[in-house]
Amino acid sequence: MSLLVLLAILIIVGVFTGILIGMFGIGGGIVFVPTLYYFLPLFDVPHTNLAYFTIGTSLFAGALATSNSAYLHIRKENFSKKPAILVSIGAAISAFIAPFFVAKINAEIIGFIFALVMIVVALSMIFENSLNEKFNLERPLSDPILFLLGTFTGVFSAFTGLGGGVIYVPALIYLFLINAKMAVGTSSIIAAITMISSAVAYILLGSGSTSYSAAIGFVIPEAAIPLGIGAIIGSFFGVKIVMRSSTELVKKAFGILLIAAVAKYLFT
Repeated sequence: MSLLVLLAILIIVGVFTGILIGMFGIGGGIVFVPTLYYFLPLFDVPHTNLAYFTIGTSLFAGALATSNSAYLHIRKENFSKKPAILVSIGAAISAFIAPFFVAKINAEIIGFIFALVMIVVALSMIFENSLNEKFNLERPLSDPILFLLGTFTGVFSAFTGLGGGVIYVPALIYLFLINAKMAVGTSSIIAAITMISSAVAYILLGSGSTSYSAAIGFVIPEAAIPLGIGAIIGSFFGVKIVMRSSTELVKKAFGILLIAAVAKYLFT
């Protein structure tokens, strides 16, 4: 496969992922991570520490896209200020620290964690309405829980390469009673800060751990930049879609696709 074709594929994947980022307030790692697991070896990335190159590159690309998505949601005033600040503080701290512990974990364990997370995400998307009916708080949880939510999800992001939106959005809706569209906008801001913090950590962590000349730490710019550029483009469309229409059907369909992807990952 020629380099131009490979870059074109990554840009197209980025555009598709950017639409999801803008619509759902996620970081894009749901698509970026499995894509990079497959394509990074085509950039002659060594199989040694491939999982960490994948996570670091996913976080870097996601940071580019979520920053743009966050900006668009802020412009439309589609976010809740206090949750955005409190969750972001906890996430920024833990997302920066956690990667230094990730590197001590077997790559197969990280892959298994990723698969389990994807199953939970898929089920939550498919059965969102049922969960909303059975789990309905009368008042939002207290503010300190916002900080703890960010702290926990920052670690999750560092271990999986995701932005944490798969946790932020349902938590903001069900635990803090924030309107679904505003939860997406708030999650976009938090996911951007989470991914930036963790991506910086992976750059620092990999700087003394790899001799691969094309890498910046555990980030492969040749792959991250096309994905990020494509995702930035896609995020414009995603934000417009979420502001104008319901995303319930899209979530259910995407949840089914996630289950199929995870099944393929686990049984092949």
